[in-house]
Amino acid sequence: MGEKGGEAIGNNTTWINLEELYLDENEIGDKGAVMIGSNTTWKNLKILKLDFNQIGDKGGEAIVNNTTWTNLEELYLSENEIGDKGAVIIGSNTIWKRLKKISLSNNKIGDKGGEAIGNNTTWTNLEKLYLDKNEMGDKGAVMIGNNTTWKDLKQLNVSDNKIQDKGALEIANNTVWKNLTVLDL
Repeated sequence: MGEKGGEAIGNNTTWINLEELYLDENEIGDKGAVMIGSNTTWKNLKILKLDFNQIGDKGGEAIVNNTTWTNLEELYLSENEIGDKGAVIIGSNTIWKRLKKISLSNNKIGDKGGEAIGNNTTWTNLEKLYLDKNEMGDKGAVMIGNNTTWKDLKQLNVSDNKIQDKGALEIANNTVWKNLTVLDL
């Protein structure tokens, strides 16, 4: 599909009832993601799946800055090119109060991005967080481990990062995640 297809979908204003959008493996890149992120018609959007699309920080920022998607429950941005800059913007999101799942696996997210995500206090309904296969070390893991907002967290995957003892200890010492059923460290 490519960037032009992503742009065309992002420009569509007739899908006023759209709840789920699956666009995996379409190489939409930042340009396509920017257009999708600029769409204000999809007020009912609950699931946005954009894995394997060569989306970088700019595209990630456009997705996050959409203030219309207040019903978003699941966001998939795995296997893209989002780095710390994009992850910091994602972590600063205050719109997605219904977010239950966010998948950011296999990007280029380091400690700054991990810290920003760990500092998020808006995602009070978060159940699943996937940050595996990134470049996050102890600083990011410590902030994630210190998060007390995610009381419903059931699954946390931060495997295949650069986390050492300090980060692992903070995650292990979290007493808020009483519903945690899966931890992949």
